[in-house]
Amino acid sequence: MKKVFVIITLLNCVAMHSFSQEKTEIGITTEGSWFIPHRAETPYTTNDWATQNGFGTGIGFYASRDIFWRVSTDIGIAYRYKQMQQHYSVYTGSDDTNGYPINAKGWDKLPMHYIIVPVHLKMLLNKSFFIIGGIESTWLLNYDVVNEKPEFNWVVGFGSQKYKLKWSVNYIRGFKEQGFLHKNMEPEGYYKGSINLNNMLQLKLSYPIGQLEF
Repeated sequence: MKKVFVIITLLNCVAMHSFSQEKTEIGITTEGSWFIPHRAETPYTTNDWATQNGFGTGIGFYASRDIFWRVSTDIGIAYRYKQMQQHYSVYTGSDDTNGYPINAKGWDKLPMHYIIVPVHLKMLLNKSFFIIGGIESTWLLNYDVVNEKPEFNWVVGFGSQKYKLKWSVNYIRGFKEQGFLHKNMEPEGYYKGSINLNNMLQLKLSYPIGQLEF
């Protein structure tokens, strides 16, 4: 985790240096994503608690500044919503006739609400296309118990800025597994939650709305 903090500190220093210059572009972002949770493998992992992929969406703001040559940096703040499904199978008793166990089974929908602080570096390959890399700090808001506060993801991708509306396709993955749950027990006798590694494909759009000079 110390390496993550060092990387974030360096990226923030680069961002602060760039934003100390004369002009900084500010804008809005929106995203759509396909969430592919990588289930944590433990001695107790079984197919009874399998996960299904879900979707994500979000909106936010960014500030961007050219640093040198074809390299720029941006920082931002955003809201992100993700959803996944997880199967559950809980022992609830046995059949009085033959003694076979009785399990309650079903699928839980697990919504996740985040505040995201991304820091990216972007390099133009030509006038239109660029590659991007960076780190996200994320805070999961809607569960009682969360084991990673904040959670960190790394980001790589590519995109185009030929027009004002920029787009990028990004791959986002967590550095560590994230566990979360609600404290209140479900009627079937278990706690709703999950342990998984963040794994996402993201389509991100951004649009400039002005410039700041300072």
